[in-house]
Amino acid sequence: MPKLYFVRHGKTEYNLANRVQGGDVDSPLLLESKEDAIKTGLALQKKQIPHIIASPQHRAVETAELITNQFQHPFTVHFTEKFKELKYGEWEGAFIPALQEASPEMFYHLREKPELYDPRTIKGETYTDLVKRGKEVVQSACAAFPDHDLLFVGHSITITCTMLSLIGKEIKDFRSAPPIDNTSISIIKLTDSTYSLESWNDTSHLS
Repeated sequence: MPKLYFVRHGKTEYNLANRVQGGDVDSPLLLESKEDAIKTGLALQKKQIPHIIASPQHRAVETAELITNQFQHPFTVHFTEKFKELKYGEWEGAFIPALQEASPEMFYHLREKPELYDPRTIKGETYTDLVKRGKEVVQSACAAFPDHDLLFVGHSITITCTMLSLIGKEIKDFRSAPPIDNTSISIIKLTDSTYSLESWNDTSHLS
C-alpha cells in the first residue's frame, strides 16, 4: 500500500513579512526553516522513500535538497512546473493586509469561498486550474512509480487543494481544512486507485 508524503517548503522572508508568495515570485528560506527542513529529512529518512517530486521554485528546491541531504538510501528527484504555487497575478509580492483593505470581497473569496474566487481581473489562476495540474502531478507520479512511496515537496495552497481533491473534496471545501505549516508532513494512502487521508499537517518532528 503506497504512501504519498507531502511537505510544504520552509518558511521564507515573504512569509515572515506577510506578503503574497505565489507561483511567480520567490524569497529566501529563513535560517530557522532550513533547520526545520533538516529535521523533516531526518524524520523521513527512515521511510526509505525512493522518489521525490518537487516544485522548481527556489524555496521548494532548497527545502527538497535539505531534506534529501539526510537520506542514506538511493533516490531520484524530479522537478515539475505543474507543482508550483497558485499564481496570484498582480497580487504577487503584495502586502497581504493592504490587499484585504483594497479588495475585501475577492480576498474573502480567496480565503473563505474558493468556489466564488474569480481572479481574472488580476490575471491570477483559478482553483480549478490549480487542482487540475496538482492532481496530474500526483497521478502521473503514481503511474510512473507504481507501488512506491513518494514524497512531494511544494507549497501551501497547491498541496492543500491537491490533497483534498484526491480524497474527494469539492472546490467549496478547499479552504475548510486547517492550514498546513512550513516543513510539516501530511500523508495520503493509495489503495487500489483510491486515495485516503492518513495524517494532516504533522509537525511533531519539529519539536
